[in-house]
Amino acid sequence: MAAANINLPAGQKADRKLEMIFVNTGTAGGTEYEWELQGRGVEDASIEYNHDVEQTTDILGMNDTDVSSSKPSMELDPNTIRGGQKLNEKLLDIERRQATSEFGTFDVLLVHCYLGTATTGPFAAEVHHGCTVVPTSLGGSNYVGLPMNIYLSNDCELGTVTIARGVPTFTADDAE
Repeated sequence: MAAANINLPAGQKADRKLEMIFVNTGTAGGTEYEWELQGRGVEDASIEYNHDVEQTTDILGMNDTDVSSSKPSMELDPNTIRGGQKLNEKLLDIERRQATSEFGTFDVLLVHCYLGTATTGPFAAEVHHGCTVVPTSLGGSNYVGLPMNIYLSNDCELGTVTIARGVPTFTADDAE
């Protein structure tokens, strides 16, 4: 697959809302996805790649740099409890039952709405399977918060997404 084009006019900055993250709130490992968009109320969120970088200098004075595979993660804070949020319901249920192994059973969809051949889609995307979503606390001052960290697995399928009425549909590259 060729690299995806940035589908913005020359010099235009990509709005942050064009980088979307969805978590499957349906059955883990299933074939039907129930994608829920994340980030409501979050003012700043970035995927941190977390590469380990080691640089050495040889006897000739030349530098070599080794870069490890990425260990991508994202913090969503604040994440306020709101009615109708299926991911928050699942996380609270896992926490209440102390079923911590279930935190590592999520599929995460990243959609890059600034990458593709047109501003209307399809957009470059990838699904990471077997990701870990962990709440970091519960509480707050005015509203109940459930901030979380999302750890991507690097077990991913590349593809494209179309979005209709807020619902993403993923097509794997090898399915085309």
